[in-house]
Amino acid sequence: MRDKVAVVTGGASGIGLAIAERFAGDGGKVVISDINAQAGQATADRLDGLFVQGDLSQRADCRRLIDRTLETFGTVHILVNNAGFQNIDPIEDFSEDKWDTMIALMLTAPFLLTRYAWPSMKEQGWGRIINMSSIHGVVASPFKAGYISAKHGLIGLTRTTALEGGPHGITVNAICP
Repeated sequence: MRDKVAVVTGGASGIGLAIAERFAGDGGKVVISDINAQAGQATADRLDGLFVQGDLSQRADCRRLIDRTLETFGTVHILVNNAGFQNIDPIEDFSEDKWDTMIALMLTAPFLLTRYAWPSMKEQGWGRIINMSSIHGVVASPFKAGYISAKHGLIGLTRTTALEGGPHGITVNAICP
């Protein structure tokens, strides 16, 4: 991990925070992305990392995150697509706006961040992408249409990019807690 540049989305709390702490503790250069500016900056300060605030359901913020990382460190070695949230409602009450945001954050953002970091990883012949899926990425349950759909899609994205990345030294895996 020493001197590897790791981008961790949703890195100011929960699983993302634990991952960022581990990477930093092992000598990595950590880039924290989070929607919560106060918690994100505090985490980056504590880990001697870079904080890039943003709402990753917005495409421009995805682009800005990778651009800032490349401007600061010149490369991306590791990308952890972890940002997400849950919404529980029966399908007839599930907000269309909530659906759009969930798919944007937990499926489109990982696609975009992977796409934007890919050239750097491909050029160096090495990269690691970790997609935080869920048991809900393989097993459905009621009242969680947005979350389960996004996580199932993320499993498909992981499988596809793993096949594309292998010949270039880029591994892509999903974790399903």
